[in-house]
Amino acid sequence: MSSKYYYLIAGLAEISLDDDRLPYSVDTFREEIFPSLSASDRRLVGLALEQYDRRNLLTLLEKAKGGEDLQLDDTAVTGSLTFEQLVGVIEAVRAGESADNAVPEYISRFTKEYLDDEWQSHSAFAEDRLSSLFYEYASTIGNGFVRDWFSFNLDLNNIQTALTARKHSLPVQNLIVGDGEVAEALRTSGAKDWGLSQTVGFFDRLVRIQDEADLTAREREIDMIKWNWMEEHTFFHYFTVEKLFAFLVRLDIAGRWLKLDKEKGQEMFRSLIASLKSGVEVPAEFAE
Repeated sequence: MSSKYYYLIAGLAEISLDDDRLPYSVDTFREEIFPSLSASDRRLVGLALEQYDRRNLLTLLEKAKGGEDLQLDDTAVTGSLTFEQLVGVIEAVRAGESADNAVPEYISRFTKEYLDDEWQSHSAFAEDRLSSLFYEYASTIGNGFVRDWFSFNLDLNNIQTALTARKHSLPVQNLIVGDGEVAEALRTSGAKDWGLSQTVGFFDRLVRIQDEADLTAREREIDMIKWNWMEEHTFFHYFTVEKLFAFLVRLDIAGRWLKLDKEKGQEMFRSLIASLKSGVEVPAEFAE
């Protein structure tokens, strides 16, 4: 284990929970932490924000299809790929050239499909297709922790989709994204719980969440399921790249809630900081 990860994690900036604004942001994390990581670890940790890549790509492609300038508004969050990288892919596809090797292949693949004149790019299919290609890519990530995180997210999203579809009498099988045991069960099982209540630990909680009328409260419960997954699965990752990946995921979650509800956001930030300072066994070489 590299000593630099111990010092990076131990040296993370403190957050004053009494401030009216958040002094420690995702961008600050990138500025302070990313330069100290190897190129491969930087790409891996950056994947904690990949959902913004998909959101930004869809926005840019819609503008490209409509002949508009390729711009993102000030509220757009940068994911693992920069605005310039995403625009570069679109321009490369238009020119029939190869995209930047640093950009995952699924981005170029989807861009080619979207810009095809015969493709129905404005349908809800676009988002599902991009998600499907992403999760296919995520299943090949070499780091087991990160791969499991995205597999968990795929299952979580698919079960949410299935529960919502059933509530509104929609065909579930046509709405499920990606592959895996959970996706297969949701597509084929005729059981009320699709045979998942005994095998998926968060299934019953998702069922209860579906009965929550307040959409904000429902979203927060979903984020707490994700938060708890990170807490559980990083317990034995002390000062490794996985710890930094998890920190960035939770920083993003807590930051969004701080903007929505300062009191709830503070609670989540307290949990985040506490998780980095407690329950961690410091290796002997760093115990002095």
